[in-house]
Amino acid sequence: MITLTSTERFIHRVLSARAREADVTKPREACLTYKELGLLIDPEGLNTGMSRPPFRTLFPALGHVSRYEVEHGRPMLSALVVSQDSQVPGPGFVELARQLQLPVHDPDTYWDEELAEVVRFWSAHDPVLLLDAAVDRLMTELGLIRAAVERLGEA
Repeated sequence: MITLTSTERFIHRVLSARAREADVTKPREACLTYKELGLLIDPEGLNTGMSRPPFRTLFPALGHVSRYEVEHGRPMLSALVVSQDSQVPGPGFVELARQLQLPVHDPDTYWDEELAEVVRFWSAHDPVLLLDAAVDRLMTELGLIRAAVERLGEA
C-alpha cells in the first residue's frame, strides 16, 4: 500500500482541485507546467529539484502520486502536468503507465485519453465514484489472490 509524503499529498491536493474545477469539454485547459507546479510546491524556489529544470525531485513525486492513484483505481493525476515547451507530459508519463500495466494502445493518444479521464473522474464531484474506484481495485486484487490460491490447490 502506497503512502504519500506531505509534499506528495500537497501535489495530490493541487492536481485533484484543478481536475475538479476543469471543464470536461476542454481538459487541456486544466493542465499546468512542471515549473508552475514546482513553484506552487516551493514558491521561494529553495528546493531547485521541485521548482527548476531538470525537476529531479518533482518527477519522482509525480510518479508516486500517479502510482497511488492507480493503486486506488483512479486515473493518473500527473496527466495534468506538462512541459512548458511541448504542452504534453514527458516520455516518463507513458513509461510509467506501461510499468503500471495500464492499457497503452497508442502512446501518441494515451495522454489525451488519460487526461480526459482524470478531468471526467474528478469533476464529477461524486464521492461514490471515489469509493467505487477503491472497491473495484480491491475486488480485482482479491480476484487475483483467489486465482493464485486456486492454482496452488491444483498443484
